[in-house]
Amino acid sequence: MAEDISLTNLDTGLTEKELVNLKKEKKINNQKIGTSKSYAKIFFTNIFTWFNLICFSLAGLLLAVGSFKNLTFIVVFTINLIIGIVQEIRAKRMVDKISVIYKAKIKVRRDGKEQEIDIDNIALGDILLFNLGDQIPCDCVVRSGDIEVNESMLSGESSAVKRKEGDTLLGGSYIVSGSCVAQVTKVGNDTYSATLVKKARELKNNKSDILRTLNFIIKTIGVILVPLGILTFLNAYRGNGMGLAESIERSTASVIGMMPVGMFLLTSVSLVVGVLNLAKKKTLVQDLYSIEMLSRADVLCLDKTGTITDGTMKVKSVIPVNVDMGKINEIMANISLLSTSQNGTSLALKEYFVKNYNGKMHKSPSSLAFSSERKFSAMTLEGLGTYMLGASEMVSNNIDSDIMDTIKSLSNEGLRVMLLCESSEKECHEKMSKDNNVVAIIAIEDNIRKDAKKIIDWFQQSGVEIKIISGDNIDTVRTIASKVGVAGCDKYISLAGKSLEEVAKIATDYSIFGRVSPEQKSVIVKALKSKGKKVAMTGDGVNDILALKECDCSIAMASGSEATKGSSNLIMLDSDFSAMPSIVMEGRRVINNISRASSLFLTKTFFTMFLTIFVLIASGYSYPLSPNQIIIWESCFIGLPAFFLALQPNNSKVGDSFIASLTSKALPGALVIFLSAIACYIYCAKTGQMDIVPTLITYTATFGAATIMLNLFMPLNKYRTIVSLSMIALAFVILLVAPESFFSFSKVGYSEILFISICVLCIATFYITLKYLFEKFFTFTFKKKVAK
Repeated sequence: MAEDISLTNLDTGLTEKELVNLKKEKKINNQKIGTSKSYAKIFFTNIFTWFNLICFSLAGLLLAVGSFKNLTFIVVFTINLIIGIVQEIRAKRMVDKISVIYKAKIKVRRDGKEQEIDIDNIALGDILLFNLGDQIPCDCVVRSGDIEVNESMLSGESSAVKRKEGDTLLGGSYIVSGSCVAQVTKVGNDTYSATLVKKARELKNNKSDILRTLNFIIKTIGVILVPLGILTFLNAYRGNGMGLAESIERSTASVIGMMPVGMFLLTSVSLVVGVLNLAKKKTLVQDLYSIEMLSRADVLCLDKTGTITDGTMKVKSVIPVNVDMGKINEIMANISLLSTSQNGTSLALKEYFVKNYNGKMHKSPSSLAFSSERKFSAMTLEGLGTYMLGASEMVSNNIDSDIMDTIKSLSNEGLRVMLLCESSEKECHEKMSKDNNVVAIIAIEDNIRKDAKKIIDWFQQSGVEIKIISGDNIDTVRTIASKVGVAGCDKYISLAGKSLEEVAKIATDYSIFGRVSPEQKSVIVKALKSKGKKVAMTGDGVNDILALKECDCSIAMASGSEATKGSSNLIMLDSDFSAMPSIVMEGRRVINNISRASSLFLTKTFFTMFLTIFVLIASGYSYPLSPNQIIIWESCFIGLPAFFLALQPNNSKVGDSFIASLTSKALPGALVIFLSAIACYIYCAKTGQMDIVPTLITYTATFGAATIMLNLFMPLNKYRTIVSLSMIALAFVILLVAPESFFSFSKVGYSEILFISICVLCIATFYITLKYLFEKFFTFTFKKKVAK
């Protein structure tokens, strides 16, 4: 509903009466940003899946032939389904509750008073007050002030665009310098922000290895199991002359055995539990799989400010150059009072120069706000002249050796050094001359976090490489990095004046970067990723957004800009960098345990496929097992232990490939159990007892799976020992309590028991050997693939 609207009074803004009418006319922004799935979608996505459809179909077939005892898999299946739905609803409620803390607010002037409102309550014609870092939620027109905006979400162009009175501001862009007062011209679905704010929050192309692997498994098994199931039925019914009911039972068991349904439940539940645990640590997860990406990170990019330092600053010293201190105070007090910037540097300058200033105030006919691209600000003061304030190399070419030595000395102390220069220009503009005289050297001190060194040490000892990427002077950055123990402090470089092509070539050669522009930050991240690195990055300023959108896992501080938070995977609601190790440990716990526990499910899937293909190829054999005969394996040595294993602490570094890790654990187990099943056929053929093949295979496969479970639980601790012994004991109890007719078991003698024991011992022995060989093979293959 693009409309021509009258100008709202700047001093009063909209009145209460006008707001009432606008609400009646539905001229309110009303851009509700969903934080998670709806309840309906949770039920729908959990119930209506390809595997669920197959399970329901199989249950219908068993009911049709009256095979009620083989319907026990539906009980397990239903319990899994309920657990999945309940856990996801619980996560939704927790995340939605925490999301309220993060929900974007905007400053507005109404009835002559400034207040903060939710962006969905903005009305057409509202007067909005924007500052550095704010994201523009609606289409607006600038009514007063000069700003620079980044419209990369709209045009893909990262360069800042200047906007002054009368210019249009598009929703979805964000302010990189200056401040302004603007009037809303479009709301609701007519604004760019209706789609662009959502775009800023949505997950980038999902790089989740787990998600890719699960999708691959779903597609592959989904394609294979239906024809195999049909062929198994035909093989039993026509090829071996079994009755309809028994043929359906055998083919049903084959299909159920090939379906790793519990693996998907385990994955979703584990990720959901991880989200809930991070929520308790005041960390908002904006997408489920970002936990995985953080756990895989082997490079962590940090800005100096807000991470190593806490963002608070103070002026340490002011050194006049050929000008008395009184003149410096007058210039800086006027600049500080007239500046609209609200960053840490401007606040420190205001605190130092304005606090005791009682002198004359001068008007400012022109000014240029600080931006991370320019690295300087400028202001013209009537009666005093035009002054530039910023990085030494950006504001003056007239720096003698004494001044340079002073800058170097202060920077080596870890201080941020700025120069105040008098310009020959009459007014401020984008391309100001550097032919300026230095009038003062201002040194500002960042407050290093007390626990910064401890956190940096934790990451480095955990195999994560630290890169410090800052816009400050390289000597300052290097000194502070050295104080907190960043490895490779001798590998440092200033990127001032370097092209993006040059940055890309040297990005992996250095650990400390100074004078970095937003575009250069993004290039560094891209270069690291091109070398096979998994990159995580923290950020809080608008200058971090381009890089945050490029990295594998982006972490924003709640104290940062709305645009920064909108572009990140995780938001630290307490802005507490010291929580990072616990967040990474939670991610590693989730992903490592998913990998280990999921292999239990996939072992059964591979085994069933091998056995099904074998009986189809071999002459005169039908699939030997019924659904009930694999129930102990599924419950005691897969489902329950996987659930308990997923809750265990695990801070080991996550492997490079989820599918390689999963397959290297599952495939050896499936092979040795399959070979034991072949041994059962051979034994029964030689002894003339083919009728006990299903019983022997069930026993050897079930207790062979127990030995695989024990191996995956290594090293045993008190918790894992109790779980393992409990599962084995539960299996024996089920076998003793349940009648043999329930499992359709045949009687076995002492020689069969000895044969089963030997098979289980062989499974345990050969599994360990094969697992070692497979891990070596997959590790080598994956690294070779990455190298290419």
